[in-house]
Amino acid sequence: MYLSGVPYVGRSVTVDLSSFLGALGELSLDDIRALAIDIDSMVTTVADEVEVTRAFLHIEAVLRHQRQLREATLAGHRATAIVQATARSFGVALPDDGVTRVADWSNTVARAIVAMHEHAHEAAHEAAHEMAYDLHVFTHGAEHIAVLAELTAA
Repeated sequence: MYLSGVPYVGRSVTVDLSSFLGALGELSLDDIRALAIDIDSMVTTVADEVEVTRAFLHIEAVLRHQRQLREATLAGHRATAIVQATARSFGVALPDDGVTRVADWSNTVARAIVAMHEHAHEAAHEAAHEMAYDLHVFTHGAEHIAVLAELTAA
């Protein structure tokens, strides 16, 4: 599997929701602006767009199958609210295009974390590998943000 021509090498990913939400609360305004740029550049080719769409649809299918849509919706809402509150704390007037992109992205990542939680104990299982890839699709490029680096480290 590839994203922007970079092969994905399977990795063990264990991200818990509270760590992710805590990292969002520690973002600086520069971090939010940098993430907005990263999100904009996430989809540079048609192949990237297909991968992002596939990952998003897979996450939603897993959540539906696991009957975790409500939990995922609440997690996504919390992530969005944290990004917005963090931006407001720096004096950003909302709505703001960059903050909105980061808030939407954080919603999707939180939903992926909820979906992935069910497969965390099945590291060798194909479903766990697929969920790790889905999370990778949405978090690649965020490694330069210090508070998110440990969440996306291999």
